[in-house]
Amino acid sequence: MKGIMKIHHLTASIAAVLLSASLFSCSSDDFFGKAETNTDGISFGVSTENGASTRANNSADGYTAARYTLRSDNSADTLCVRAVVTDGIGNDNAGRPATRAAMQKSMYDDFKVVAQYKKADGSINSQLYMNETAKRSGSLWSPNSTYYWPEKGQLRFFAWAPTDATLDESPIYPQENVKMTTLKYTASTDLTKQRDLVAAATGELSNNSTTCAPVNLQFKHICTAVIIKTGETMAEGTIKSVKITNVRNSGTYDMATAAWDLNETKADYTVSPDLATTGATTNGTKLNAEDATFMLLPQTLGADSKLEVKFHDNISGNVRILSASLSGAEWQMGKTVTYRLSITPEYELKFVTEPTLQDAHYVIYPIKIKVDPTLVDKDKKGEVVGGGWTLKSTSPKVTLCKELTELTSLGYWVEEDRGTQTIEGTETGEVTVYAFLEENITDAERDIVLELSPKKYPSATSAKFTITQLCPSWNTDGLGCERFEDGKYPWGFLWDSSMKITYDMRDAGGHGFWGPLRRWIMKIQIKYYGDKYKDYITYTQYWLQLETVTIDFSKVPNLDVADNPDDGNLNTWELYNFNGISDVTGLMTQLEAWGGKPDKHLAQNPAEYAARLCTMKNKFNKELLETDAAGNKTYRPVLKRENLVWYLPAKNEFSMVVDNEHPLTGDYWTSTASEVAHDNENSYKYLYGSGASLQKRTTLLNVRAVRRHS
Repeated sequence: MKGIMKIHHLTASIAAVLLSASLFSCSSDDFFGKAETNTDGISFGVSTENGASTRANNSADGYTAARYTLRSDNSADTLCVRAVVTDGIGNDNAGRPATRAAMQKSMYDDFKVVAQYKKADGSINSQLYMNETAKRSGSLWSPNSTYYWPEKGQLRFFAWAPTDATLDESPIYPQENVKMTTLKYTASTDLTKQRDLVAAATGELSNNSTTCAPVNLQFKHICTAVIIKTGETMAEGTIKSVKITNVRNSGTYDMATAAWDLNETKADYTVSPDLATTGATTNGTKLNAEDATFMLLPQTLGADSKLEVKFHDNISGNVRILSASLSGAEWQMGKTVTYRLSITPEYELKFVTEPTLQDAHYVIYPIKIKVDPTLVDKDKKGEVVGGGWTLKSTSPKVTLCKELTELTSLGYWVEEDRGTQTIEGTETGEVTVYAFLEENITDAERDIVLELSPKKYPSATSAKFTITQLCPSWNTDGLGCERFEDGKYPWGFLWDSSMKITYDMRDAGGHGFWGPLRRWIMKIQIKYYGDKYKDYITYTQYWLQLETVTIDFSKVPNLDVADNPDDGNLNTWELYNFNGISDVTGLMTQLEAWGGKPDKHLAQNPAEYAARLCTMKNKFNKELLETDAAGNKTYRPVLKRENLVWYLPAKNEFSMVVDNEHPLTGDYWTSTASEVAHDNENSYKYLYGSGASLQKRTTLLNVRAVRRHS
């Protein structure tokens, strides 16, 4: 589920102008502060800071300040919140009595005002010059009594509103304090008792004008307005309550410096609208009608502050409690924060696979996701008519696909089959997708995020999955190695007569009309291999259909390549392409996938040899072999010479391989075959930290692929 916090753009502060309405005398020789009657004196007019109307302006939303995700402890429901900050405080309730937590868009009908008198000698008089409630009369606010400017000295005015606000302390409460410039306030947890406090202060002023020029007294909103509203998407149910917890609730505001000093006491603030919602609920509906405005103290929320939403879901019949940390959220003085709650029906859409570190070479990474069936819309016949899910990679370095091809299922990282940066699907339940990672040959690991989202709810926050891919462990000469080892493998190319296997293909492809046709297509592909590698591959056919395939690895010619002591890349290339061994080992997997039945299980998998293991960490392309009558295409993997960048190091290269984070230990195969004449049984291994020596090729040893820095 998703909730969005928005803030209406309103004017910053309300100002009052202190005017002298007397057209005759602006000063008096009488005892200061003496009340006069029937005489024009100081009165008050109201305007904005820039002299315009006092009504707040409504305009576009402000800037996004933060995003939060709320989760339930006992359900899959999710609520997402976007925090938006806008200047000013205002509401949609101008004209109604300010008896609740209302955001004032026009000035209050009355306010408290006091004046300090600074005498000519610089001392503050022990008695306030003015201690009054100024009340609206037409376009002016006037005190009950008349006050003149003192002939000497200066006045400093302090004012605040509303007059019915319950203050802990003020310059006139609990007793008059001529030197006090502060207001102490505790924000009530009862919304009906909260107030939109405004306050103003002037500098030290003298009456230097015979025309009684206006004194500018600008009121500022000293709280932060927090509003709760509905968002774009609402599920069918009821918003029972919204709570903001552990908010500092009391402090002292200095009118002279326009700054707060908050106490450490905290409170929770709750609005309980019991608001029924449907998919047709209007975006921006205010919870609890006019009572859903918190007037709270400006602050940066602490680590224990959070937003809690209690929602009854009519679809499941369950009540959800969702919460998210608001730690670090800034509530600035005189600004409005609106939380818009977008709630989607309960569903499950998540990554099942836990992220694991990936190596630096080309990788095919299977990832399981879980998709709730309610996210896919079907008609009465069970046909999909809408909904589904979208999976997106945030970087072109990682692409995605839902299914592997024949070649990628065999482990080949094929450029043409790597998929796209974004995929969509309507599959439900547990679904496996595949991420194709390009090699990371930088000097640092990299993080790439996958985002999984429901198509039915575009405003919902995506589930995220971070792929961390390591970089090679580089040495000072620009040789880098992969970071993980896949196990122990033979060097290969030493097979006896037991390494002969025959596949019975008579039932491959099924029966009926299509079975014979499929076996005829299989025969075409096998003919390619049989003609090219006839030394050790033979096949039989019956009525143009493939019948059997025999592969005898003991008849592979003796190795006469890969004896370079310094060039592991060349050795690996020669081993991979020697007499089609790599093609044929892949063919064995294909024969079994077609339904071929082997006559035995080979004691040693000929596809698992050290050089091929390293070769498979590179990028491949594919070559079309055949297209059948139905348009089905058969491909073979192709490794271009320039794309062989990861390889098995030669015996003299291995001493340069180093990895301090994932250390090498023990014996490792090199790509260098024996240099001894007629020795077709041994190749060079490297004992890490020691040196190279010959070892029988059937021995299982460690393998590490390397590459040169580009």
